[in-house]
Amino acid sequence: MKTLYLLRHAKAESATVKEDDINRKLSARGREACTTIGIYMKTKGYAPSLVLCSPATRTRETLEYVMESACISPPHTFEKSIYLATIDKIIDILHCFDDGVDSLMIVGHNPAMHHLALTLAQPESTGLHALLELKYPTGALTVLRFPVNSWQDIMRGEGELLDFMTPSAF
Repeated sequence: MKTLYLLRHAKAESATVKEDDINRKLSARGREACTTIGIYMKTKGYAPSLVLCSPATRTRETLEYVMESACISPPHTFEKSIYLATIDKIIDILHCFDDGVDSLMIVGHNPAMHHLALTLAQPESTGLHALLELKYPTGALTVLRFPVNSWQDIMRGEGELLDFMTPSAF
């Protein structure tokens, strides 16, 4: 079994003319949301073995605050290709992962995080899936489980949607 956590960065400050998008920081509301997400993860026992994170400032800060609030510190890598990645690129990255890693978190951006969650999740008619289809707000966390032993075997539409949480819902 492989578990995949998809986390969209929390709310960022508005872009300014002088600041590049990649350098935008979390807003105060975003930092509060990270605490909520982290506490939720701790409550649910969610602890990824490894984290891949976009190098954008807001994703790096999201990772830091969430892990601190969850009281976990998994190894992490800042992966440039996740910033503005397509879902096909992220799936390619997943397929190359070491099979010794049982659970992986990706901290990234929309629309890729939302589209990836919808693409990998089994189509179903549960309320959880219906919520996922509506929107993927900042700070959203999706947990998917795949009945495979290798990351290379992860296929579209085969992930069991275990959880979909937004900071405002907790």
